[in-house]
Amino acid sequence: MTKATTANNRGLRSVLVGVDGSASAQAALAWAAAEASSRYCPLRIVHAFSWPMIGNALDMAFAGDTNLGLQSAAEWILTEAEAHAREVAPNIKVTTDLLVGPPAPTLLSQAQNADLVVVGSRGLGGFRGLLLGSVSATVAAHAPCPVIVVHPHGDGTALPAAPTGRIVVGVDGSEISTAAIRFAYQHASRRHIGITAVHAAMTTRQHPSLRVPADIVDQLDRQLLTEATERMRVLFPGVDVQTKLVHGHPAQALIDSSAGAELIVVGSRGRGGFAGMLLGSVSHAVLQHAACSVAVIRPHRTSSVKPSSAGQLRFAGRSPDELSDLKEQS
Repeated sequence: MTKATTANNRGLRSVLVGVDGSASAQAALAWAAAEASSRYCPLRIVHAFSWPMIGNALDMAFAGDTNLGLQSAAEWILTEAEAHAREVAPNIKVTTDLLVGPPAPTLLSQAQNADLVVVGSRGLGGFRGLLLGSVSATVAAHAPCPVIVVHPHGDGTALPAAPTGRIVVGVDGSEISTAAIRFAYQHASRRHIGITAVHAAMTTRQHPSLRVPADIVDQLDRQLLTEATERMRVLFPGVDVQTKLVHGHPAQALIDSSAGAELIVVGSRGRGGFAGMLLGSVSHAVLQHAACSVAVIRPHRTSSVKPSSAGQLRFAGRSPDELSDLKEQS
């Protein structure tokens, strides 16, 4: 059932988006289509579902009629998603894949060949009280490439046709923060909007004999913030950049700054994170409570998540050989 539309866009990695028919997924699809169009790269739309089983634990059997209905519903979701993507971005190549397997592992498997993954904040299976669903949280924590978790507005929209806010990016001087700043500049340049770079200076206890004057600490924090953003100004001279030094917890500073923003960009794990954690406490808190969509960035592509068997069974789709033809976008 894989379909391709309009421009070829070969030689570029795709923007991958997961859909399930929910309002959140519809917003993610609109964002992903607009993002792929601005990058001039292919858009790949994926829907994953699992076959229900009937019978006892020793003699399981497929629920035949039910399965046919589920497959038809899944195909309808993809058809509608493709039609909407073509409206938003008629100039790019669009493919759709119907995959069998749990949503999170399936998306992670397919993300190995993507330049960006876009997911809704909460899908059909999420509990109403949760701000962030398990699928989006898992993908944000484990994907080998940047992930945008889309929080739709009240009317179901996500990325407006005309920019309505700025991009907020967290700065802490780490390598991952540098990657987040680069991503923010690239997105701001494509959207023709400004950046607000936020650095939170937390008060730390010091022995009186080692205490550094507050004005010196403040000066060092401002220097860190300025140097971190100035590196990218040379490459993106047309982007308006504002810096914001906040005295408080980084997560709260970023959440407060997300009000009215178009996107907030954070590193997957900041300076204070433990090496074994795939998603730091700050990025996790921002994902849960930000008032806008959130991009989670990693400094380098990794191979820590190997393609699993989930998602390998498909009704239609490009083969791994075909997917490998997509080279990483320069």
